[in-house]
Amino acid sequence: MSNNKNIQINKIFVVGLGLIGASLCRSLKNNQKYEKIIEYDCDKDVTDFAIKNNYVDEISQGIKAGINNSDLIVICVPVHQIKDILHILKDFFNTEKIFTDTLSTKNTLLEFMIKNNFSETKNFILSHPMAGTENYGIENSKDDLFAGAVTLISTLVDQNLDNINSVKDMWQSLDCNVVSIDSAIHDEYLSIISHAPHAISFALAKNTNAKYLTKKLPEINSKGSLSDMIRIANSDPEAWANIFKDNQSNLIKYLDEYLEELSELKSMIASENIDDLVSYLKKSKPIK
Repeated sequence: MSNNKNIQINKIFVVGLGLIGASLCRSLKNNQKYEKIIEYDCDKDVTDFAIKNNYVDEISQGIKAGINNSDLIVICVPVHQIKDILHILKDFFNTEKIFTDTLSTKNTLLEFMIKNNFSETKNFILSHPMAGTENYGIENSKDDLFAGAVTLISTLVDQNLDNINSVKDMWQSLDCNVVSIDSAIHDEYLSIISHAPHAISFALAKNTNAKYLTKKLPEINSKGSLSDMIRIANSDPEAWANIFKDNQSNLIKYLDEYLEELSELKSMIASENIDDLVSYLKKSKPIK
């Protein structure tokens, strides 16, 4: 049981049982901080798997029923499904229920809120646990996925502090490091630290798979620099295609900058000017 000054959170309802949603249920159930963990997923095979493996306490028969029977609702669906979910949630905005999400992009969510006059909603706290892996689906969920991870928190307006703290408390109960971020810059920031690296990894994997590894010694790719760089290209293609689409403007801007850098490096390699090349590489050291 978790207590803030005016809010008592006993029951958490998780919508969506992919890698993040299932891991969240398992983690919350293990720490025993809350009275009940309730879940909904449209795939019966997934919910059966969750019950069989004791990942949740209860399966809700529908989203509205789950909301009515809970205090804090966590939306763990992919970005291309969020609009359908928001149409259901809107009847509960500015009630005593508290909502949060786990989306890697906030553009679609924010656009929906503004377009439908929900930008003043005080009980929807935006959150983003940066804890995924290249694997996906409930079968790859982990009960310690969030331990040590950073979770980004942002708000739509000057929201009730107790609502914010309720969401922070949940993530911190899983040993997350909670960091506040302006919702307006969330997607720009994520394009740099997550989305562009994934795009580059997908492109590199496609190029090497097609031209080299399928024809020449594919067995040598089990270790080494290439393996490190293309690991995340094993991520869910549909989920990432929709993330790229939702963060299109930020991602294209950063990829254009990256291509300019790559072109400059290519020119230096071609020029055979070792001093310039060494100087360039020294400037490329990651900032710690």
